[in-house]
Amino acid sequence: MSNWIRATVLLLGIASTGPAFGLNFLTEENPPLNFLREGEISGMATGVIREMSKRASVPATVLLIPWADAYGRAQNDTDSCVFSTVRNSEREKLFQWVGPIARGEWSLFAREGFPADLKKLDQLTKFRVGVVNDARAPYLRGRGFKNLVVAERNLDLAAMLTSDAKELGRTDLWFSQTGGAKDIAKQAGINDLKLVFASMMSQDYWLACSPKVPAETVQALRTAISAMRTDGSFKQLSAPLP
Repeated sequence: MSNWIRATVLLLGIASTGPAFGLNFLTEENPPLNFLREGEISGMATGVIREMSKRASVPATVLLIPWADAYGRAQNDTDSCVFSTVRNSEREKLFQWVGPIARGEWSLFAREGFPADLKKLDQLTKFRVGVVNDARAPYLRGRGFKNLVVAERNLDLAAMLTSDAKELGRTDLWFSQTGGAKDIAKQAGINDLKLVFASMMSQDYWLACSPKVPAETVQALRTAISAMRTDGSFKQLSAPLP
């Protein structure tokens, strides 16, 4: 899959009186929040983003690119935002924030054969854990996990799972979105995925816009998502996809 997958340009609301400043909404492959489905970028957060830009009369292009590239562009470009982004103290002053746009839940998974009697968090910290190279990695380190295997794509991490603790270059556990883990594992050829530790992390996700994006454009997006919460469309769009 190409690193750069351009979604259909959404020329939304151009005839209205709202802001006409166009934006690039940058994201990564991270089901069920944002992912590629049959050539289109889809997901819970993506649906919210599309409707929000339409209501705000902001022309938008959605791009699926590596997370590091998306994150860097959203800090430096004049027309870029990145989603779905964790909002924390280290990032607070780097972006203009819109949202939350979704809520994610993270769990630890393994393959069949992983010891069934190991269910407490402090029993799991010694194992090799696969995690995507974003806010999830420092979160795990903060919880005592030191043997992390970090990669850019969840699909690659799923493929690294093994039930043999002595197998080199592999992982024993995988830290993934609870809702999309089984689908990703199947894509990686893993059919015996099992849940080891549920709901280890639950948090809100945001649209993080460059400080160079016009303030009136950001405010239009904030107003739009507020209206979506009021009329119930946010709840409908952010429901897990089938």
